[in-house]
Amino acid sequence: MKNKKIALILNIILVISEIIGLIWSSILDKVDLIYYTNLSNIFALIVGVLFVVFYKKNNDLIKDLRFMSTSCLTVTFLVVLFILSPMYQFNYKLLMFTNVFFIFHTLCPILSIVSYILFEERSSKVYLGFIFTLLYGIILLILNCFNVVSGPYPFLKVHNQSVLVTIIWSVLIIGGSYLISLLLNVLNKKLKRS
Repeated sequence: MKNKKIALILNIILVISEIIGLIWSSILDKVDLIYYTNLSNIFALIVGVLFVVFYKKNNDLIKDLRFMSTSCLTVTFLVVLFILSPMYQFNYKLLMFTNVFFIFHTLCPILSIVSYILFEERSSKVYLGFIFTLLYGIILLILNCFNVVSGPYPFLKVHNQSVLVTIIWSVLIIGGSYLISLLLNVLNKKLKRS
């Protein structure tokens, strides 16, 4: 089976999983748009639908959007794996394998990563990979500074930590997001070739 058809199948599974996750999340509580996880998964759903609809066309915009959404979902996956789960007593079972968390934190990121690095065309615009995360971070930091929101993640609660800690977290998350974008493209180039 050709790469493009496998990518199509993986994106169809991704879209179905995202829809199930959003419905499940709505039933359990609500889809709160303050969370990066929810925003990145909604973005991935929209881009996945576009990929499926226009998969026969060689469209640079769709390729770039898939790269962006994969970068976002990878950030979601890695933040849960290396930051949030350790902050919550290393409760990986809850945050990565329970209910809708399994879909949003684990399944959809893995589907997106596998599809992008193994079966899709690479975006040449590496800077696009961290734009979403950068904008989200700036907006949430401003909203936290003015007490419009609190968090929603512990590292965004600027009034509960020093300015230095906020700067360190910002550099780690934004810098990490950029490195993730670079890594996705490197893996795409090397793994697709082999």
